[in-house]
Amino acid sequence: MQRQLASNCSPQTPGSFIPARNFFYVSNLLSIVRLGLTPFLFYTIIRQSHFAALIIGALAILTDMLDGYFARRLNQRTNLGKVLDPIADKAIISAVIIALILSNSSLPLWAFGIVIVRDILIVIANIFLFHRTQTIARSNVWGKCTTFFLATALVLYILANSELIPSFAPFYVLCVGLVFALISISNYGWHLLRVLQENKTQAKKAT
Repeated sequence: MQRQLASNCSPQTPGSFIPARNFFYVSNLLSIVRLGLTPFLFYTIIRQSHFAALIIGALAILTDMLDGYFARRLNQRTNLGKVLDPIADKAIISAVIIALILSNSSLPLWAFGIVIVRDILIVIANIFLFHRTQTIARSNVWGKCTTFFLATALVLYILANSELIPSFAPFYVLCVGLVFALISISNYGWHLLRVLQENKTQAKKAT
């Protein structure tokens, strides 16, 4: 996850070429593994196999931590990684939310709507940005906070029936995650407009 963080002065990465060897970088393989864990995590939650779900969820979180570490340690920051990492995060969070709703969890349906709408808007904006500027936008600190709090809330919802945590905790943590989600999409929209304006200015100077 950390390799997708952007600095204020370098919020996007130029270029569209992705060498085939990038798929075999350790950091990208970990993102692919996390993506592959998604259906298994979905299945264990639907079956209410909470222990198995927590084990798979822990593996997903571990791969999320390690892919950023290896990307920095092995100098494997790639365009492919900047695409795979957020896709894996969004896929696994969406899958867990859907599974919790289908398994009659107390997780509110409107929260799922907010997460899905946010993700769709980000994907559309990224496609538009790439089409106009040939750059791949990176997630910022607000996106990282969103992923962290949403993931924590979902773990708490999985544990909600175990009496190990207060009944109000999952919903409160979920609300914090949704606040960060709304902030992140607003910040992303502002960033998109700024990048497009800079690109337009540079194009005028070039002509």
